[in-house]
Amino acid sequence: MPPVAARQLWDEVDLLIGIGSRLEMPYLNWANKFMQYEQKPSGGPKLLRIDIDPAQMDIFQPDQAVVADSAQACRLILEQLETAAEPDHKRLDDIATAKAVAWQAIQKVQPQLSYLNVIRQVLPRDGIYVPEVSQMGFATWIGGFPVLQPRSFIEGGYQGNLGYGFATALGAKVANPDRPVVSVCGDGGFMFGAQELITAAEHNIALVTLVFNNSTYTNVRRDQLLGYGGRFSGSEITSPDFVRMAESCGVEAWRVDSPAALKPVLEKALAADRPVLIEVMSERGSEASPWEFIHMHQRLGHSAAQQ
Repeated sequence: MPPVAARQLWDEVDLLIGIGSRLEMPYLNWANKFMQYEQKPSGGPKLLRIDIDPAQMDIFQPDQAVVADSAQACRLILEQLETAAEPDHKRLDDIATAKAVAWQAIQKVQPQLSYLNVIRQVLPRDGIYVPEVSQMGFATWIGGFPVLQPRSFIEGGYQGNLGYGFATALGAKVANPDRPVVSVCGDGGFMFGAQELITAAEHNIALVTLVFNNSTYTNVRRDQLLGYGGRFSGSEITSPDFVRMAESCGVEAWRVDSPAALKPVLEKALAADRPVLIEVMSERGSEASPWEFIHMHQRLGHSAAQQ
């Protein structure tokens, strides 16, 4: 379930089952006076954790620990539930409503959601999507990119590890040569490993890379604008011409400036069977902030739920 939808149901949850997760989103980003991200939850629902690593249970202690392979453990739990209880149809309706309300609410995060919608339309179900620490990446944190198949979304978690995306996506493509792989980076994050364009060209690693170029470390600039009166330092950067850079490395490249323009170019790139870079141009400060949906201390308003 997308995290914004899950937050709508959080206050009525009796039992939370964490499956292979450190549970940072609920216990850090949804924290209230009863909950902080500490060694053991001091409030909130009962917590059952499933993890194959027993050390995780000491780092963040649940009410009930299950050290097991997640697939096996979940299968056993599902078998018990199927024999123990009838489906709660009202709860299923509540979940569907929460998803609809959340999806509508996050549409304000533009143009990121429109670009993600195009990528989701073009990328096959088994295609692998690798985001970066960027405004596009943060939009996936809030559920802006529906994941339709296991092992098709490779994310760095909430560690803020800028620069991992492009190199990770190259590895994903090498490991899955018959599946389409799309890497989506900001200009700042991409420059941590841009030289690997040469590697992609030399070994014909048919990765499609989208670089969103707004010549900015956007989160840093936004903080400096809101908290420091617009005294910018190191947040407004000079980005290269990524099309010419890619071509100089032997990688085919195109430039677009809107979701509508991206769609046919992305379709062509995925069909090319060779490394391709697409530079997506945007203005500084043009992206709406997703952070109100990441640090959600309260549910979306009742008025939104009634619409």
